[in-house]
Amino acid sequence: MSAAHVWAVFSTFRPGEAALDAVASVTAQVEGVIVVDDGSGPAADAVLSALEAAGVTVVRRGANDGIAAALNDGIDRAREAGAEFVVTFDQDSWVEPGFVSALVAAHDAATAAGDRVGLMVPEHFAGVRQQRGPVAPFGDAVNVIQSGMLIPASVIAAEGALREDFFIDLVDTEFELRLRRRGWRVLAAGGVRMEHALGTKYRRELFGLTVALPGIPPEITLSTPFRYFYRLRNRLVLNREYFVSAPRQIARDSLLDGIHFVNAAWVARPRRALLRLYRAAFVAALRGRMGRMPAALAPIAAEIRWSAPVIESEQR
Repeated sequence: MSAAHVWAVFSTFRPGEAALDAVASVTAQVEGVIVVDDGSGPAADAVLSALEAAGVTVVRRGANDGIAAALNDGIDRAREAGAEFVVTFDQDSWVEPGFVSALVAAHDAATAAGDRVGLMVPEHFAGVRQQRGPVAPFGDAVNVIQSGMLIPASVIAAEGALREDFFIDLVDTEFELRLRRRGWRVLAAGGVRMEHALGTKYRRELFGLTVALPGIPPEITLSTPFRYFYRLRNRLVLNREYFVSAPRQIARDSLLDGIHFVNAAWVARPRRALLRLYRAAFVAALRGRMGRMPAALAPIAAEIRWSAPVIESEQR
């Protein structure tokens, strides 16, 4: 299978000029590129118009419906155009020449070995290893990240799209767990790397002292505060739906997320605002309220600032 059968799908939200470099890095490696803007409005017109001028298909969605909805829109359009594979990206990721063909080659090698491949990701994502066990042409992946996922169109047809009711956060993890539960292998291509701007890193502190424990680095990457509603709600939903099929992964990830949530609460100002988001997320998960965060929580999330010392702000 050649890269000529692969389409790239990008999701954007209020993209900056770095998105132009991200899209340009993959354009020559695929048959077509679809950029789906998730309701940015006029603020994104300059960047989106530049992408259109470069020959990219741009879809401007009228509302912010979440990353899963944006990617599903692009994936559907790619499949209608005849794509046999789609590879998903966000606006902060960029790749080296040969990235897509390396993923396809690893997929084909695994298929030739008799594996039922659900998706393929690069072994390394911004320095984070997504592959378990020794490096090989391919191997089992763990905690996959949606940017850089190569998905056969036949898998989407068989198992459905990304879950739009998650809106944002853990959309990729849900898809990974769903495929595994249904008998597909989720694999990483050995030696393949992808670059991504991860954002601002803060020193992990407790009572003014840096915290560094085995397996827990002395820094923490904090998300935009409103996302903690989605991170906690979706984590609780994943735990309920996939504990039976993936108990070890759910237990490990829940422990790591729990540590992260505590760290975030410790450095949040005002702390009570983040705790209100946590409480609302817990209630939403309990009552099955999915989709967009309630509008009443937006001003509460907007109050929150992080008080941890900044180590570095990773911008491209």
